[in-house]
Amino acid sequence: MFTRARMLLAAWFAGALAVTIIAIGAVVYAVVRNNLDQQLDDSIRASNAELQAGAKMPPKGPPPGGGPGPSDGDGDDYSRRLAGISSDIFYVITAADGTIQGNPRNVDTAGIDFAELASAAGSGQYWGDISSGGTRYRVTTSPWSGTAGGYLTVGRSLESRDQQLRSLLLVLVIGGLSGVVLSGAGGLWLAGRALVPIRRSLDTQRRFVSDASHELRTPLAVVRANSELLLRHLDATVESRLDQVEAITLETEHMTHLVEDLLTLARADEGAANLALGTEDLGAIVEEVGHELGALAELHGVRLAVETSPAVVAGDRQRLRQLAVILIDNALKYTPEGGRVAVRCRVVRKHAEFSITDSGPGIPAKDHDRIFDRFVRLDSSRTRSAGGSGLGLAIAQSIAQAHGGRINVESQAGHGATFVVRLPLQ
Repeated sequence: MFTRARMLLAAWFAGALAVTIIAIGAVVYAVVRNNLDQQLDDSIRASNAELQAGAKMPPKGPPPGGGPGPSDGDGDDYSRRLAGISSDIFYVITAADGTIQGNPRNVDTAGIDFAELASAAGSGQYWGDISSGGTRYRVTTSPWSGTAGGYLTVGRSLESRDQQLRSLLLVLVIGGLSGVVLSGAGGLWLAGRALVPIRRSLDTQRRFVSDASHELRTPLAVVRANSELLLRHLDATVESRLDQVEAITLETEHMTHLVEDLLTLARADEGAANLALGTEDLGAIVEEVGHELGALAELHGVRLAVETSPAVVAGDRQRLRQLAVILIDNALKYTPEGGRVAVRCRVVRKHAEFSITDSGPGIPAKDHDRIFDRFVRLDSSRTRSAGGSGLGLAIAQSIAQAHGGRINVESQAGHGATFVVRLPLQ
């Protein structure tokens, strides 16, 4: 599924880029071609104007179309005018029937129908592209001012312009194909990176569903087994079947707590923790919870020391109590008889810091991140009892994050553990 999605994302990315490159390339090609054509036409237009103006001067000798000779001074001016015309510009003077009367640049006129050009120009001016001797030209034909009934055709080869356009097209094609290939490879890599959190989320969800099903299977089996026993002895009194009734009640309570925990985590995943925010003193909440759990610590032979100072935060009192209960109870559970649990709440810089330190077996460094995952229970031999669903620390982390904070753990195997909660002050 992910491989196909990755390929599709990369293909769409490469396709979108290809369309963009083609569009940009077409615009660039059209703009460059238009500019080259404009420059070409301007040079032909300027040369045509020079020739037409020179033909009106009093001639000394035969100008390019023949005729009476000009005076000495004017002949020099005319020569200078002709010398100023670019060498790649050609001009041919013809009669209306296409007979050539002058071809100073000796252009190959084979295949050029000058009569047709003159007919197309009429009394105005004609612009077009022609071919002669395997070469394409841009030409303009207009009445020749030097000879009555004559026509002047001025042209320029399109070879240089076509060569530039071919080079540009080659660059655009090679660059475009390279860009599409690189974008495809890059898109494949980016798609793979983009799908990583989705893949991780799906894997977590599948594991979550699997673990939840596993946790519910045992209590459901107990409830079913005891229910069947009750149904087999319908004539028995409640007192004689009290063990089955108590078992059903206990497992039902266990499932109720488990479902409530799952709902809490589901709401946290949706970003809907439903916090009833208010101004709360985290220190007072921690002290209250520590006092309530003091009896439990005494029962297990664990010394519980609580030291707090005011730390006002914006939070949900019930959720903050739940956070404190989970962490302190977790510390008591992992601390052996005769051990010590130290609870402290104070203000550190701009945060309320709530820490719980136990003298238990500690947590290996490799498990520091895992302990906040759902349904994760470390080696039960390190605790007095193997109970619990493995959701406590996951819920505690979600509560801390919902309040803009986070829980960090500092521990080494065999040296106890310290959980530190930092929440922003109000």
